[in-house]
Amino acid sequence: MYPYEGMFLLDPAAHTADPEAVEKTVTSLIEKHGGKIKQANCWEERRLAYEIQGHRRGIYLLVYFEMPGDNVDAMRRETRIIENILRQLVIRLKWDIATYLEKSKLYLEKVHEDQEGRRGERVPEGPAGTTPRPDVRATGGEEAAAG
Repeated sequence: MYPYEGMFLLDPAAHTADPEAVEKTVTSLIEKHGGKIKQANCWEERRLAYEIQGHRRGIYLLVYFEMPGDNVDAMRRETRIIENILRQLVIRLKWDIATYLEKSKLYLEKVHEDQEGRRGERVPEGPAGTTPRPDVRATGGEEAAAG
């Protein structure tokens, strides 16, 4: 059994009508192919970058599960048949799921701290409210072009 992360894009109309049934479709599909669900998170409806199967919006279901490697391709093929699943992406994790989630949590905390630290900083302004340009000579930009 290998650890996997699966991102499933769900039909928002079907999910709105019966969210538990649509999510159960995905989890039961994983279990049908010998997988064990470790964690499942349903995200809110989001606008898609481009239309997928006539849909401009979708709901993401992020699932962490363990499954024998031989069964993943069969599960992926079956997701193409199910109408409520618009797209899916399943990747094998480098670490076990608990370690991966812990590393993800620590990474997100660090990113959040970095963003909080930058909020207090002001970018110095140049004359008449313009942002100062970096010294061109330091990079060899205009001098290299002129020379």
